[in-house]
Amino acid sequence: MIHICYAVSDKKGTYTKLIGASMHSVFAHTEEWVTVHILHDYSLSEDNRRYLMQLVRSYGQQLVFHDLELQYKDRLARMESGNKWMEKNGKSGNGRADWFRLLLGEELTDVERLIYLDADTIVNLDIKELWAEKTGENGLAAVPDGMIQDDHVSKLVKKGLCEAKRYFNAQVLLLNMPAFSQEKDLLERGVAFLRKHELSDYPVQDVLNHVFGAACCLLPDKYNTWVMKEINQGNNTLEPCIYSYNGLHAFDYGNNYQRLFWENFSDTPWCDTNFLCRLAHNIQQNANSKLLIYANLTAGKRRIVVGPDKEADKYKKMLMLREDERYLTAGELHADGMNLAPAEILIIFLPYEQFTQMKKHLEACGAIEGIHFLNGMVLTALDVRQDAKAFLEA
Repeated sequence: MIHICYAVSDKKGTYTKLIGASMHSVFAHTEEWVTVHILHDYSLSEDNRRYLMQLVRSYGQQLVFHDLELQYKDRLARMESGNKWMEKNGKSGNGRADWFRLLLGEELTDVERLIYLDADTIVNLDIKELWAEKTGENGLAAVPDGMIQDDHVSKLVKKGLCEAKRYFNAQVLLLNMPAFSQEKDLLERGVAFLRKHELSDYPVQDVLNHVFGAACCLLPDKYNTWVMKEINQGNNTLEPCIYSYNGLHAFDYGNNYQRLFWENFSDTPWCDTNFLCRLAHNIQQNANSKLLIYANLTAGKRRIVVGPDKEADKYKKMLMLREDERYLTAGELHADGMNLAPAEILIIFLPYEQFTQMKKHLEACGAIEGIHFLNGMVLTALDVRQDAKAFLEA
């Protein structure tokens, strides 16, 4: 029997569906018996509880709910009160569910071995591969944090409290529970440690690295592969990996990582007609907001649209250019000297690199973005943050 754990605190009731997509990906790729443990507080709605049970039963697996609000209410309240200082350091958005990982050793005392998965993961391999890996002497195994390895700053590392090469990401953890649970009172000790060293970057992850980093077992990257990093490197080929999305949910079916997420989510109970209608509404609202901003910025001005010659008809029709408005290529604009009349505004439809270069020239001439020129690609380009917001709020 493989034991898997997720943590959720979902006041809006819209976040649990991510766990559903992740659970589906686990079940779809293994023939092993799986027990899923859900660590939650009062915010887990009856509908979400029912959907989780429905999904698990459809695969003949097992599900156990652990109400940490009931078991650790006073300790969680003291933790939150003790971390008020973090609000001044820009990290007030860390959710209560993040801290549940520090209670794993106390709550799951009857489990010998455990895989913790972040809600925002999709498992594209047989989970028994991770289950078979070794843990360190202290009972923990995890993947080195790719962002830290790429020289991104971590206060914990910068202050010499953890080696950069051993700093791990806590979105995917393999735990030998008897050894892991030897560390007592992790919640209280963690809060005190963070306050003492003024660490607010990745609070729970920093605590786990401080306590377990020196002797944990570091796992291959395939067990926690960041989708954002893969896309930034120009990759689009799925591998047997556990993918971490980190909020990167876009409506881009040509992107295999996004398609993998949507294929898993679409087979969960959350993806019904009501959800799809709410999603469509949110997408339309986001589109309307973009158009409203554009309309306000261009009101009363004569537009000069800049873009590729072959796209002229497309953008003329999209923006409904008037007879006194022009469409120019970047070369034609450059030849004109980029001179703007007081009532004119440039709408630029060029790739990011070209837009950035043109922006530098315009600003050197005293032009201001949002007043004298706009990046028109914002109206048409994929907006990952807006897509993610539309999805999470549906």
